[in-house]
Amino acid sequence: MPVIVLAGDEDFELKRRLKKLKDSLVDPAWASFNLSTIDRPNLVDVCDNALTVPFGQGNKVIVFENCDLFTKKKSGGAAKASAKPSASKTTKQLEYLDEVLGSVAENTYLIFSCPFNFDSTLKTSKIVSKHAEKEDFPKAKFYVGSHNPQLETWVRKEAHRYKATIDDDAITYLLDGTEANLRQIANELEKAATYILPQKHITLEVVEEMSPYHSHVFTMLDFWLKGQSHRVLDSVEELLSRQPAIQIMATLQTFLSRWIEMKSICEEANHKLPHGPGIQKRELPLPEQVKRVCSHMKMRPFVVEKDLKRLKNWRLERLVAKKEMLTRFETNVKTGLMHDRNALELFLID
Repeated sequence: MPVIVLAGDEDFELKRRLKKLKDSLVDPAWASFNLSTIDRPNLVDVCDNALTVPFGQGNKVIVFENCDLFTKKKSGGAAKASAKPSASKTTKQLEYLDEVLGSVAENTYLIFSCPFNFDSTLKTSKIVSKHAEKEDFPKAKFYVGSHNPQLETWVRKEAHRYKATIDDDAITYLLDGTEANLRQIANELEKAATYILPQKHITLEVVEEMSPYHSHVFTMLDFWLKGQSHRVLDSVEELLSRQPAIQIMATLQTFLSRWIEMKSICEEANHKLPHGPGIQKRELPLPEQVKRVCSHMKMRPFVVEKDLKRLKNWRLERLVAKKEMLTRFETNVKTGLMHDRNALELFLID
């Protein structure tokens, strides 16, 4: 089908698919004539270019880059509203779009590259769906420390692209350390696969050595939970050289939410144990706590066990209070009342 829509907020996989399509459809000898890109197209751009035909041999490929015709747009205020075309004009444009997309030459390919999720309720979406082959690239939902078979399989396949295999704990390290940033994981795997040559198996030790930045997140958390403020700030300095403080605060929110849920599950189970006069307060053994948390949160046992050991001296109430403090600081940062770095450091040493 000569009309193709690539849509979704997983930009890395979408761009990879776009490159593959261009490589397969365009004759390199005629690329300067037969490959064109139009950024942020409107309906007029699409209609004006859709009926062009190839020059010389091969296919004509027109890429409509960063296309937002098939997703709801945010209001742009009064200035933009005044420039909005009339309803009758828009209707005519949509009718013409329908006609044009149905008349695309057999060897002309229109590729809509849309780094947004496809909204099938829009009029433009309904029209293009009649004529196009649509491929979706949604970003997979990921929570640090959680078990996500879809993303874990993706990492294994990505390692295989470099003719390598990879340990499960190395996969967890990469997913947690990057918060499932596929582009970053692909780069790390390429580095690791090259580093181990002529070997073909990527271990946790290899990715830790090749991607020390990720380990700084976990190192910072360990120091913080142990109350080692000076060492926490040293780790933060390293992290701040690579990402803004507000992003580190978002990572802390993720971990605090996870830890609060874990402690809640364990404390609820402990509360149900026999108690009363003459009965010493009891606590579930660590293996049983791990089992219960894994069952509720669908996490890997070794990740849960490591976190529960970290949290041994932290009460649930204290974790909740820290999360409330962090939320207040984030609000202050976003409203301009605090500098993000000051807010992060104050939170960690308080």
